[in-house]
Amino acid sequence: MTVSIACVSIPHFALRVEVLGRPEFDGRPLVLATPPGGRNLVDDCTPEAVAAGIRPGLSLREVTALCPDAVVVQPNPVRDAAVFDRIVARLEGLSPLVEPAAPGCCYVDLRGLDRHYGSPERAAARLLQAVPPLLRPRAGIAPGKFAARVAAGQAAPGGWHIVAPEEVATFLADKPIDWLPLPPDMLRRLERLGLRTMRDLAALPAHAVQARFGPEGRRAWELAQGLDDDPVRPRERAESVVVELSLPAPATSRDALLIALRQLVTRAFARPALHGRGVRQARLRAHLEGGRSWEHVATLREPAGRERLIDALGHRLQAVELPAPLEALTLELTGLTAVAAHQETLLGARPRRARQLIEAIRQLKQRYGTSPIYRVVEVEPWSRIPERRRALISFDP
Repeated sequence: MTVSIACVSIPHFALRVEVLGRPEFDGRPLVLATPPGGRNLVDDCTPEAVAAGIRPGLSLREVTALCPDAVVVQPNPVRDAAVFDRIVARLEGLSPLVEPAAPGCCYVDLRGLDRHYGSPERAAARLLQAVPPLLRPRAGIAPGKFAARVAAGQAAPGGWHIVAPEEVATFLADKPIDWLPLPPDMLRRLERLGLRTMRDLAALPAHAVQARFGPEGRRAWELAQGLDDDPVRPRERAESVVVELSLPAPATSRDALLIALRQLVTRAFARPALHGRGVRQARLRAHLEGGRSWEHVATLREPAGRERLIDALGHRLQAVELPAPLEALTLELTGLTAVAAHQETLLGARPRRARQLIEAIRQLKQRYGTSPIYRVVEVEPWSRIPERRRALISFDP
């Protein structure tokens, strides 16, 4: 199989999951509202809503004026995460290397599966069978992840698009630069320079793009050229502890939420897996009345035990306003590690910063999955080319 990476994409994922539970909404203009606690704006909308003039960023009042038939969907992150996990699990049954990139988007490594599928077309059809048809999935297959993602975006709902290795540069040439994984402000800067397609960016010298936009610009230039060797990274099987609590009656007060939180944390630390250990990250999922949900993730600076975790979560939930009565709570604790005692510094002594730095790096790694800190090492100090004298190596204590 000459093309080795597939992208399975479900545009407007949260709205399609709503249709999965309520098929009568299929084909109607759907609008996803922003999470509670902020302004009532449009976060996403289906093509049917776009045809009526609705765009992300509009207020919900404007939506009613533009399209009275539009259906406003409230965010339900717990339900969406459960559906996405089931899809990823099905794809992992087809390939050992599956990378969940974003809600509704997965990369699948097809290398070594020629005997199972035979052709890219059969592989794409098999991947789409792992997703409910009501979600309108689409697949793209190409030599690299970026080209596969763009190919999936060009496919029709329920269909696929395959890009051969010799066609990657030609395929990407006329695509807008909005496909590039760049921050919005950088995309606007590129557009102000008249760079609107991949062809425009690829025609520039690589050193000029890197000098102007840094490493992100160099990476964008490589992707526009069709150069993409980024491997598929499967999700890590991190050790975790999950506890659930159902309330006898729906609760609306913050005090009831904090009492339920204390019970959850106490139950979690009663598990053998947390005996003498602490946690670095806590994910709290609230199941609300009417099938709605709410989610909060807290990453701690240092491993926390029971009481410290209760205090940290309680402090962060002081300003939380639940959009509906609370029916059940689920707490997932990850980043399990030993809790070490710390020697306090003597009065007037200069504190050591090494431990604090290491703990901060571990916190960042727990939050983002990889360490964003690098260290400089000498490679060829005798070289006359500055870029070859030193290199950046990921610092992972």
